[in-house]
Amino acid sequence: MKEYLFLLRAGKPASEKTEAENKTEMQAWGAYMGKLAQGGNLVGGLPLIGGGKTVSAKGTTSEAVTSAKEGIIGGYLIIKADSLDKAAELAKGCPHIDNEGNIEVREIGAMPAM
Repeated sequence: MKEYLFLLRAGKPASEKTEAENKTEMQAWGAYMGKLAQGGNLVGGLPLIGGGKTVSAKGTTSEAVTSAKEGIIGGYLIIKADSLDKAAELAKGCPHIDNEGNIEVREIGAMPAM
């Protein structure tokens, strides 16, 4: 199986939801992650903390890139799947979709030998 990166973009912030909505979402995440793990598809993943820095040849800015029209990246998952299509199918079950977010699915490549 190949490894794929799910970039979790946008989505409704927890601060804009009720306590009950947040609890329901966390339960959905637990079920989704459990299903991925049980199927041998989960490698890992975590939410990202707001803020950050952007480093480029021009210097360092005091915050992460937030200009993407698709929304800022709020977290990631690394999963295993047989193909990009299978990885995309796995992404469709992610609670992030129901939270008004979107998921960019990318294959993780091997580093070329030096």
